[in-house]
This record gives sequence, C-alpha cells and structure tokens, in this order.
Amino acid sequence: MKIKRGLIVLVSACFLCTSLAGTAQASKWGDILGSVLGGGSGGSSSSYKTVHLVGKMTDGDQVPIQGLSIVFESEKGGSWSTHTDASGNYRMNVPSDTSGTIVISGTGWRAIRDHLYTTTNSERIFNGYLHHDYITGKVTDRYENPMHWVKLTFEKNGGTSGVVTVYTDENGNYKATLPDDANYWVVISQDGYKTIRTNTYLSGGWTRNYTMYEE
Repeated sequence: MKIKRGLIVLVSACFLCTSLAGTAQASKWGDILGSVLGGGSGGSSSSYKTVHLVGKMTDGDQVPIQGLSIVFESEKGGSWSTHTDASGNYRMNVPSDTSGTIVISGTGWRAIRDHLYTTTNSERIFNGYLHHDYITGKVTDRYENPMHWVKLTFEKNGGTSGVVTVYTDENGNYKATLPDDANYWVVISQDGYKTIRTNTYLSGGWTRNYTMYEE
C-alpha cells in the first residue's frame, strides 16, 4: 500500500511532540508543526513572536555615544541586552506585545530608566540622550588665581546619604560625581578663607565655578 509522504511527516511530528510532552520544547515544536502544515499567521504562539527594538543614543549636543549598555527587563520576567555602536545605534530582538523597563547606562553618564511597551509591530524605536553624572568647575581667589586643595562637599537635600567630597587640583579644577540630579547643600572651605555655603539644584554635565575671599 502506498503511504502519502504528508501522512508520514504528520505521524513523525506528532510522535516527537508526544515524547516531549510537558516541556517547552514540545510547545515550540508544536508551533513549528502548525506552521509547516499550513497554520497561517495564527499558527505560532505569541510567546515566540519578537520585535526589533532599535534606537540611537546621543549627548546633549547630538554626539553619538558608543558602548552604552541597553537592557530591556520584561514585566513577565527575563531580560535582553546589547550595546550602542560607534554611531550610537543599537538593535536587539525582544518579545512583542510586552511591557517592561528599558535601562540605558554607561560609565560617566546619568542612567535612563523608562517604561516601555514593545508593541505588536515589527519594529519599536526608542531614542534618547544622556548627560554626564558629574559636575565640574574651578575655584579661584578674588584675583582669579586658581586655588589648590580647596574642599568641596555636596550633600543631597541636606541628608547624610549621598554626600560627595572632592578637592581642587593644582589648577583649581574639581570634578564631583553626583548620585542624582537634585538639590544639594554645597560647602566650600579652605583655611584662611570664608566658607561658602549654598543650596542649589545641580544636574550632571553642568559647570559651577566659585570665588573665595580671605577672612
């Protein structure tokens, strides 16, 4: 008796799915079987559909940032990651029709965390720009001479958590990495000079210069 090839494929595939029953592989092979046997657009499980998550990351001057970490964390569990290239671009496949959080971070940059829905389209675009997580500046005397080893303390909202202390170099320059963009109490001191105390909002990437006067 002649047996049709299609029937052999069906029996073999069903045997494979049965032997893998109760496993993720069985579900996957079931999806493949549905597609092979003409299941159409609804033949594949939505859990295996993906979307291209793409975008470009730049700084405030629209200069591309290379080497940033791009992570998508699904609310259903699981995470996917990649990095930006020399042009600031990134691309990765993530589950479609899924809500989660996208996290963009890199050394010296203020991290971005944002809610993201991947949509059911073939591509989801998420662009953004980052600014630095530190401020810089210069401390001089009344004659505009740079002051070395001046102490600068930044206290976030006046609290004890998030206190940053730095000192100026021989050229009077300083660099302070701040935990957040927020209000800070700033105290600047050196022996023989009046202490500067101020409360101000500070954001990474800003420049703040100070002038000190003798006591």
